[in-house]
Amino acid sequence: MNTLLPWFDDGDPIPVPEAVQALRTMVAARLDGGERDWEAVVGEEVTAWVADRARRGLPELSHPAERRLATAVRGAVAGLGGLAPLLDRDEIENIHIHGHDQVLVECADGTTKRWPYPVADSDDALLDLLGEMFARLGRTSREFSPAHPIANMRIPFGGPLGARVAAVREVCDRPRVAIRRHRLAHATLDDLHANGTLDDRLHAFLAAAVATGLNILVSGGPYTGKTTLLRALCQQISPVEHVITVEDDYELGLHLDQRRHPLVTAWEARTAGAEGAGEITLDDLLKQALRHSPSRVIVGEVRAGEITALLRALGNGAAGGLGTLHATSAAAVPDRIAALGQLADPPLPITAAHRWTASALDLIVHVTRHDTPHGRHRTIGEIVEVGPIGDGDGPDLTTLFATPPGQHHAIPVGPPSPRLLSRLHAAGLDPDVFAPPVFAGDRR
Repeated sequence: MNTLLPWFDDGDPIPVPEAVQALRTMVAARLDGGERDWEAVVGEEVTAWVADRARRGLPELSHPAERRLATAVRGAVAGLGGLAPLLDRDEIENIHIHGHDQVLVECADGTTKRWPYPVADSDDALLDLLGEMFARLGRTSREFSPAHPIANMRIPFGGPLGARVAAVREVCDRPRVAIRRHRLAHATLDDLHANGTLDDRLHAFLAAAVATGLNILVSGGPYTGKTTLLRALCQQISPVEHVITVEDDYELGLHLDQRRHPLVTAWEARTAGAEGAGEITLDDLLKQALRHSPSRVIVGEVRAGEITALLRALGNGAAGGLGTLHATSAAAVPDRIAALGQLADPPLPITAAHRWTASALDLIVHVTRHDTPHGRHRTIGEIVEVGPIGDGDGPDLTTLFATPPGQHHAIPVGPPSPRLLSRLHAAGLDPDVFAPPVFAGDRR
């Protein structure tokens, strides 16, 4: 179980508000004078400010402290206020704000820490800050007010993929905000192998599964690493393939790496603006995707009736499709898909949902998270092959890898069907990957 820890800093405090405000004023004056590259202006003003300190004999700022000062000024200019220093920290995954002066952060190592600084002068100031953010920083202007007390959006800060902000007011005692930072913007299967998420067998198997064009759904609970694994699987796609990514918020980031993925069409859904118009849903984008001749269709996360459009896209020949889905286990995925199909317009009958699942999917990869006193570990819990409709009116599921009780890593259970094994072998996979491991007590 996680223990709440005091914030451990590296010796450099966050910049004092007076310095940030003074620099913000100088930057604003230059922008009012006609300069356009505001980030370059921030860098120049911070550099000049640090040099002036040195000339006056004041203590020299360390490089991390100078960088944080620049980040805080950029945040002030952009309207982030006291959120800027939090968004700048690579070790932070989740930020939980329960009022302007109650801030907790979840770090990548599994620890939860208390942030010792308020993010605004008061709860009212925090609400004003959030209102301005939702009005200015999203792709569309969104109202966050007593009349619209719930709001969500992605902001272009907190890393190359930005961060996801969810905020609530009026229905709780104090403003509540949750911010999710997308830390591992360019994770690969090699990276996951190096950090212990994958072993040699799983690494080889998943690389071959992507290379041979299997349709794969990654399932798991909240914050288990579904998107990180999906991102790593996408890195195995050949650069010559036309990939369409469809997401509620940009999280995959394939379009940010033109060297590895020069042919990516990245789409992001759009909520209605403050006036109630302009919504573009995942379902709309998935229906449009097949008109753009994709080699693969990738869906960041399926949450509702758009599951029918995804299954239709994968079943219509867009081989090698990938996506994520919330589910408690791999075995629960077909029923979860059927339940989401009921949210479609028109609803998808359960029997049809099972048939579509059987014809559209090849694999379900289920990821899990283990929080221990020694840190947080994300691993693959099980991998199953999706087969044709069986006796129970649902797709047959054949377990290929599973995690034994008391362990945290999946091991081979058995080989896939001859058809799937042949495809994987053609992609270069050694069939010995599926041989059960030999333990010390089993040797003769």
